This record gives sequence, C-alpha cells and structure tokens, in this order.
Amino acid sequence: MCTGVTLFAAQNLGTFSKVFGGDEDDVAKAVVRTENGFLIAGKTKSFTKDRDFDAYLINIDRNGKKIWSKVYGGEDDEEANAIARQGNDYVFMGSTETYGNERMSFYMVKVNSEGKPYWQTTFYRDDSDEYYGTAVVSDGEELVFAGYERHLQFFDEDLSPYIFKTDKDGDKLWGGYYGGKDDDRVYGLIATGDGYLAAGDTESYGHGDSDAYLVKLDKSGKKEWYAAFGGKDDDAARAVVATKDGYLLVGNTDSFGRNYMNAYVVKTDKKGKLLWEKSYGGSREDEAFAVAASADGGFVVVGRSESFTRRNGFDLYLFKIDSNGKLLWERTYGGEADDVGYDIMALDDGYLIVGDRKTDRRRDSDVWVLKVDLKGRL
Repeated sequence: MCTGVTLFAAQNLGTFSKVFGGDEDDVAKAVVRTENGFLIAGKTKSFTKDRDFDAYLINIDRNGKKIWSKVYGGEDDEEANAIARQGNDYVFMGSTETYGNERMSFYMVKVNSEGKPYWQTTFYRDDSDEYYGTAVVSDGEELVFAGYERHLQFFDEDLSPYIFKTDKDGDKLWGGYYGGKDDDRVYGLIATGDGYLAAGDTESYGHGDSDAYLVKLDKSGKKEWYAAFGGKDDDAARAVVATKDGYLLVGNTDSFGRNYMNAYVVKTDKKGKLLWEKSYGGSREDEAFAVAASADGGFVVVGRSESFTRRNGFDLYLFKIDSNGKLLWERTYGGEADDVGYDIMALDDGYLIVGDRKTDRRRDSDVWVLKVDLKGRL
C-alpha cells in the first residue's frame, strides 16, 4: 500500500510530485483550497470492503503531506467528480449505485474540515434512468449542482443535462433540463455573479456530430442563452472559467486537430459570441480537462497527451497560453503507463494539479498530485 509516496524528486524548491492510494485503482478528479492546504476528491477501490469504488477525499498540507483521507459510500460504486468549499465546510458531487434509485443517482455529500459528513443525499427523477454528477459550485448559502441524465430506451439512450440548486442543507430549490432534442451533456459549471454558466457537449445545436456547448442560467435557473462551437466532427468542452471580458472553455476537438483529437480552447464574450478558437497538441490524441487563470492574464491548461510520449499511451499534458491563445510553453509528465491531469489550481508560486498515474503496465492507478512552478516545472 502506498500513501503519500514521493514519486520522483522535484528540481525546484516548493514543488513536489506525490502519489496516494493503495493496491487497487485510485483516481483524483478535483481539488479545492482549504485553510491548511488542499482537499482532493475522487474515487478509490483500495480502501473499500467489496472492491467496488467509493468516493474518496484526501486532505493534504501545502507541502503535499497527507493530513487525512476518508471514503464515502456503500456496497456498490460511488465516486466524487467535483468539490466546492462553502464557508469552512466542503461539498462534493458525484454518482452512486448504492443509494437513490440503486441504478445510478446524483450523489451529494457535505463534510466538515475533518471529513465528517453533515449530510449525504441523492437525486434522481426516474428509477430506470442513470444520473452522472459532474460539477458543483457554492453560491453563498446555496449550492448548484450539474450533471446529466442517461435515459435508457429500447436499443437506444438519450443524454440530457440536468442542473439544480439546493439550500445549504441539500434541500432542492429548483432544477431542470438544459439541452435540446438530441444528446447533450454538461461537465463544468461556474457562478457568474448574475447566475451560472455550464459547459459540455451538444448534438442538438451547432455544426457537426457533437459540438462544445455553453448554456447560461440566471439565479432562478431560467435559461438566458446557449452557444455551440466546433466544426464538422466531434468537439467538446470539459471546463470553463470567467475572464475580464467573457469566458474561456477547454476541451477536445476532432474538427481542428491534426487528423487526431487535439486539445481545444475557445474564447467568447459575455454573451457567448465566439472571439477565437485554437487547437493544441501534436500528431496524436491530446485532450484538455481543466483550466486555471494565471495572474498575468494568461491561462494554464491540463489534460493528457499521446503526441509527446516515447511510447504508446498518455502522459499528463500541461500548457500555458496568453490572453489571445498564443502558446507560451507546454510540458508533459509521466512514466511507463497512462497518466492524466483532471484538475488544476493557480497558486501564488505555481500550480497544483491532480489526476492519476500508473507506475507500470500491470499496476492499477494511483492518485497523483503535482505542485509545479509558474513555468510548469517540477
């Protein structure tokens, strides 16, 4: 079992690379700042009784030392895909097969600074459908959650984004579907001051098979506008951040890459009008999963890359662009098997990245946490 192992020595003071987990699969999907460091959310098979996934929280200090870790769930699969801070407490959003409709339901848990639950709750609309929780934001005393519903039909399925607001105790205030007549999903969500903005992919709107998707809601959940971006092939958004004059979303594109999927970045104004779009990567598959704004007005993006490895498989992919999308630097980190970064946070002296990595081709994944400097270097 490994808990907080230093994977390889960092070259710069204040940077680190560490893994957490055990003998089975462990994955980190999101991170939020705490009073004494960071709280990481994901899923684990290492510390469960039945070798199914449980939701997994790891609290580390500023130097990457583990303070505590806890698991949440029951006899079937659970996962935490997003986490938000609310005052001195934390709320994660994911999915559960144990509770709710016992097929797949939205799973929301609120914990204190030591990981002790205040409450856990589920949401679903139909016993026969599946609900995948992807995002949560805190808005004062209220919480907004996002995900998508998979409605199963005979030899077919429908995918629909679902966004809902609760009070601080998890009691639902409003909710609704925010897609069209075809398959649509949301993965990212931010509060905008006057409402909320979700990012994902859509087959209902846009130009091709699937396009990157933004949908804007007011505080009461009313849809204000939506927009789609992409070309004739598949494109998707995985995350979005607010900028001074609009929004920046990141994801992946088959329309504008080099014959393979590439990382995709789109800049819009405050109404979702396209300002520019660019692809990043190489001659093989590259994806972007998260983005953080940097203090100098640029953006740092994390995901995974198959283009810049010396073998078949993915490495963690990190790159920085300026406010106009010009590539400033790019780096990859990884080992002998697949590695990925799912979330990134900007710090005063660098960036914190969470994801997972495999140390060789026979091993399951471990939670991977990297602290890099402002140039993306360990």
